[in-house]
Amino acid sequence: MELQVKGLDALIRKMDKLAAAAKTEVQAELNDWADTTSQNAKSLVSANSSDEGLLLRSINPNYGNGFASVTASAKYAAYIEFGTRKYAAAYVSSLPPDWQTYAATFKGSTGGTFKEFLLSIMGWVSRKGIDKKAAYPIARSIMINGIKARPFLYPSVQKTLPVLKKNLRAIFKL
Repeated sequence: MELQVKGLDALIRKMDKLAAAAKTEVQAELNDWADTTSQNAKSLVSANSSDEGLLLRSINPNYGNGFASVTASAKYAAYIEFGTRKYAAAYVSSLPPDWQTYAATFKGSTGGTFKEFLLSIMGWVSRKGIDKKAAYPIARSIMINGIKARPFLYPSVQKTLPVLKKNLRAIFKL
């Protein structure tokens, strides 16, 4: 017994065209999401800090083949996002498990020295017009007490992800 299905080749070609079109639409939505999330994160950094230096400039969207992401490449970005010491413990425990796991990857040493940290604080006090003598006590206080979280990526993702999901559902008519 032999069974033949006629028109299968034409159907496969049509499905391939639809898949290619969907891939382009999906990538465009991912790129838009990364752009919007990046801009939102920058707005939060600006709103929560008067020092709009390296951190603000380090927030960028990244695009790929089937993915998009947002990165903050400043060495200290995670410590601003999640806080440090007791402040990090309090904030990170309020996050979903996947974000808690991600935050845990930054726990511990930054890889820098206290001298490098102090020089960064000296630059900050200089930009703020604060006496440079205050840099050491500020750095020491941060080392002992930590800094409060000033999240910018997590809230941005939370704000933009529902829109991305909605737009992707529309593409696939789910």
